[in-house]
Amino acid sequence: MRTVFFGSSEFAIPALKALVEGGSKPALVVTKPDAPRGRGRKIYDAEVKLAAQELSLPCAQPVDPHSPEFVADLRRLQPDVGIVVSYGVILKPELIALPRLGMINAHASLLPLYRGAAPIQRAIRDGRTSTGVSIMRIVEALDAGDVMLQKETAIGPAENAGQLRERLAELSGVALLEALALLAAGKAEFVPQDHQQATYAPKVEKEHGVIDWSLPAREVDRLVRAMTPKPGAQTRLGNKRFIVIAGTVEQDLYGMGIPGALQSAGEEGIRVCTGKDLFRITRIKPDNGRNMTAGEFVRGHHIAPDARFG
Repeated sequence: MRTVFFGSSEFAIPALKALVEGGSKPALVVTKPDAPRGRGRKIYDAEVKLAAQELSLPCAQPVDPHSPEFVADLRRLQPDVGIVVSYGVILKPELIALPRLGMINAHASLLPLYRGAAPIQRAIRDGRTSTGVSIMRIVEALDAGDVMLQKETAIGPAENAGQLRERLAELSGVALLEALALLAAGKAEFVPQDHQQATYAPKVEKEHGVIDWSLPAREVDRLVRAMTPKPGAQTRLGNKRFIVIAGTVEQDLYGMGIPGALQSAGEEGIRVCTGKDLFRITRIKPDNGRNMTAGEFVRGHHIAPDARFG
């Protein structure tokens, strides 16, 4: 089958590589234009474009994929199916209907759970023990298309969003190859989602990562894992801001601490009182500083006896 691949973030790259390695080489890769990044606003090559070049695949970077010129170019390719993985553009009906078999999308959740931009963070934040990848037909409504297949995977008890994202990106490639095989054989079956069961995971913003130490330590742990590596779980100590990278939950035998107060700080970690139990920080990063162990942090910073995170 002749396919066209749409993707923009690094999440799309493992799926693109899997398609090539699995014998389903796209006729065209479509990604966003090169864009400025960082304080210097230097123009950097789009990540998916670089991956396409490494794989010797033709690549297009339309400013507007719905422009008459690009749609005409795509129509001349006569694609059988469009494949979308983390493209970041809401596709319009004309483009959705252009491939002979329509467009399919690899979404990082078990739909109808967690439609939207941040399904991985939300699954961890909500304490889910499993998630997965759904291959669905793209329709106008956000992540509401009929589902062809799903691949489920457990969420590790200490797994953060970055680690889970990498695994789901790889799983997307496996699922897409299976989906294309079913389409080619005429055996694909699409099942409507139960829209009444739908939940949503809107984009995570920086302010969503502020730690509320009055919450139970278990919820603090989920927040830290959900916000790592981006946008980061934030807290303050005095007038300085820090990003908590990792930690563990420990039972508080006394239960008398004020939320945010430090029970102890040493090589083994920084024990912080919460609304229930303790959260032992094992890795922390000063704002604009480097990621370090709790022991390194304690050795390099003066911590007052009455210090309190807030």
